[in-house]
Amino acid sequence: MQRIFPRASLTQLVQGGVCFEELSISELGIFGSYLRNKDKVVINNQCGYLMRTKVSSSNEGGVAAGFAVLDSILLTDE
Repeated sequence: MQRIFPRASLTQLVQGGVCFEELSISELGIFGSYLRNKDKVVINNQCGYLMRTKVSSSNEGGVAAGFAVLDSILLTDE
């Protein structure tokens, strides 16, 4: 497996009640559900997502550890 190097973008972040700008990267995870009974597929659906954002200089990525935050998606036509 190869590491993916996403493009960093300037982002407004809030940490400890202080707002600052930092280059950050986001990671999108898609959740799915799959259920089958022998050869019959009963469920095969996309059922949610998780967007995680962190400063681009961090090699860590854990939300619970405080290195990343949960985020939401904004789609544009750019």
